[in-house]
Amino acid sequence: MPQIASYDQVRANRKQRDVPTGLAWRTNFLCASDGVKEGPMAFLVEGTPARVIRPHFHENDQFQVVVSGGGVLGKHKLHVHAVHFSRAHTPYGPIVFGEAGLGFLTLRSRWDPGAQYLPDSREKLSAVPARNPWQITEAPVFGHSADVNLHTFTGIKDDRGLAAYTISMKPHAETTAPDHAHGDGQYIIVTRGSVAHEGTDYEALAIAFVKPDEAPWHLRAGAEGLEALILNYPRREPAAAIVPDVAKSRDFRVWQCALCSFIYDESKGMPDEGIAAGTRWEDVPESWSCPDCSASKSDFQMSVVNH
Repeated sequence: MPQIASYDQVRANRKQRDVPTGLAWRTNFLCASDGVKEGPMAFLVEGTPARVIRPHFHENDQFQVVVSGGGVLGKHKLHVHAVHFSRAHTPYGPIVFGEAGLGFLTLRSRWDPGAQYLPDSREKLSAVPARNPWQITEAPVFGHSADVNLHTFTGIKDDRGLAAYTISMKPHAETTAPDHAHGDGQYIIVTRGSVAHEGTDYEALAIAFVKPDEAPWHLRAGAEGLEALILNYPRREPAAAIVPDVAKSRDFRVWQCALCSFIYDESKGMPDEGIAAGTRWEDVPESWSCPDCSASKSDFQMSVVNH
């Protein structure tokens, strides 16, 4: 049976700590007891405006879901319900909390020893064999035209079972969650309304985890309906490298971050950052940094020469 917990059930374990830029809180939803290195990890991180979490990586695949406030991850804006996926050993950040602070869920299908910060852990990262870094942030789309509306995220997917969905259901509607049997487990995050389970309505914010060997969960919406995110983890074996969609303009080159695999395509530039299409790598300012993990220009390598 799925493991499930709502914020109302776990709010008493909300712990506060001081950080250099303000205050931070952590609330555990589904986490093993101290010293137990197995089972899923799901917790809520909150912080006051201007808090900064340095670029870092984890040893396991990870989803993060924004639930309040806003900010930026690297140079990408974060909005409520935005979903970020990072593959194991993929650096990301910094995470900068916005004017209203920021609250986000951290969700892993397996126990993880914690953040490993850069540049301190750079040598450890470089020593990981067959590392295949990749990350993506995508905003959800909720539909409401039918009793049950399922939408598939377009970018959060791979050939190992990685997938993400939104689901919205009218009051008391029923359906079966998408299959997760080909991956490493599934999280269901109730963002609005409630889901009924064993005689109890779990109201938002609630988190459920379905193990890889468990049957797909039969969902039943509560009296006010349901909106939820469904996040499927990929299998553990190494995957083939994701081939970026790059332009084939004559003589333009493509540069790739050696830490997180972000692509800079000279033919496209980065107009949002004032770097026009066609800007050569040598003309990109030395102060520019990777939008995904804040690595410097020196951490990029030429990946493709287009002809």
